[in-house]
Amino acid sequence: MKKPLFHLVSVLMLLLVSFPSRAKAEGVHLDEIAIGSGYAWGHMKFTEATNKVVPIFVRVGFNMNSVFGMQNSKGTLQLALEPFCNPVIEPESGVETGLDVFFRYHHPVAPSVKLVAEVGSGPMYLGIDSREQGDKGFNFLNQFGLATRFDLSEHNALTLGYRFRHISNAGTSHPNRGINTNAVVLSYSLLY
Repeated sequence: MKKPLFHLVSVLMLLLVSFPSRAKAEGVHLDEIAIGSGYAWGHMKFTEATNKVVPIFVRVGFNMNSVFGMQNSKGTLQLALEPFCNPVIEPESGVETGLDVFFRYHHPVAPSVKLVAEVGSGPMYLGIDSREQGDKGFNFLNQFGLATRFDLSEHNALTLGYRFRHISNAGTSHPNRGINTNAVVLSYSLLY
């Protein structure tokens, strides 16, 4: 598991460093590519077990201000695609993998600091069995969070945030009792 993960992170970092365009664009446009990780924890509902996960994700964000008539807004409304592959540490070894789609709002509070509110959901594969969600398989990962983005330069930023995560299969199978976790995440972004 460690070798493929190393290769994935290496390829993603290479893509981040070599992405060609940094020109400011009008309309809907790419405004961020990020890579991030963190730590998520929570208690299972029907056992004494703890749920521990290491979120690992890539984010590709698009400025959506023009779609919502916000061209003159100080803040930025972003549509972000966030593929993820999260190792599950407890209650047993496994993986969460899928794609979340986020709406994120960046509001400036200082020249190089922005507050970020985000909400996202998407399909995922949960690779562990649990009393909460039954056999491993199809689920959804729903997340909402708050973060602070620190612009290191015009083209680079670090974002530190909190996310509440809820895993559910939306009633497509039984049981569907949900798994809730809290997460602290850190990401490095190239800004466009």
